[in-house]
Amino acid sequence: EKFAEAGEMETSLFVLDDVDQLCAGTGADGYSNVMLATLRALLRTPPGAASTVGGIRQGGSAAGPRTMRVIGATSRSDAACIVLHELFEETVVVPQLSTAEHVEQVILATSPSEIPSCDAKSMAVAITKKLGTVGVKTVLRLVERASAMTGTVDQDGKEFLSGKDSTESFNQDQLRALQEILDDMAGDEVMAAQMCKVF
Repeated sequence: EKFAEAGEMETSLFVLDDVDQLCAGTGADGYSNVMLATLRALLRTPPGAASTVGGIRQGGSAAGPRTMRVIGATSRSDAACIVLHELFEETVVVPQLSTAEHVEQVILATSPSEIPSCDAKSMAVAITKKLGTVGVKTVLRLVERASAMTGTVDQDGKEFLSGKDSTESFNQDQLRALQEILDDMAGDEVMAAQMCKVF
């Protein structure tokens, strides 16, 4: 249905995030043969083809040229290189971030609110110290969760912090929230390891 909607537009960009999970199943390499075949068919169908009859759109106007770009994202390198590679024309591998400087650059370039560079650096150091190498998606999720835990936005979506003291307090709260999240992640890993030993 979403492919059909995107195909109706003159130009569209369709992003399939975690495409490996979308195609998960019991087939080869843990993928559903049915989902892979469906995705392959959707990717090979020209944009707008499903909604045209004899070159005339069902809405009554002549069908012009359409362009649809599809991006599939996955965190699994095996998915990108083996099964899903054949579905897409090009594969771009984004390397893991291994230094605090690289993590800081991602935070500063993508943060939803204004995070001072000193706080971005502190967050980056905390993340790399706890996790070592980390993916871009993980960094974004951690920063987003830390921001959400500090409650910087009211119900109308407006920032309610004002003044230097409030901002400094928020930044400290955000760093504390990030540290709590990282500690929880480490605790979850320890618990999972212990559970695996029991079974």
